[in-house]
Amino acid sequence: MSTTPTRIVDDVAKVAASVAHEESRTVTEQINHWARLGMQVERSSSLVTRRVRAAAAGAGQFADLTPDERLAAHALVDADIAARAASQRFGRDLRAAGQATVSLDDEGRVVEIAADGTRTVLC
Repeated sequence: MSTTPTRIVDDVAKVAASVAHEESRTVTEQINHWARLGMQVERSSSLVTRRVRAAAAGAGQFADLTPDERLAAHALVDADIAARAASQRFGRDLRAAGQATVSLDDEGRVVEIAADGTRTVLC
């Protein structure tokens, strides 16, 4: 089977690494397993799947779902929030408006970045 290099966000890679060991899989096998599960969920056109997706999108009521369906809907909402949060970058706009921001540097330290770009390690 051929492979295609791809990037995985850090939080997914870390969870995959911890779960992979428990499931006797490599990290790559674990991520592929999750991808295949996700493909099956998205391909499914069952009423249950539509109800879960509708609730997660705000077009249905969580109260109308079974406990398992609610778990699935919450997982969809959590995944959407994580994806959106990971794609947002506010620092540049805030600094252009004259505000200082904080960020983590490559060593994991908290760094304040002044509006002029000056960096100060806070901790």
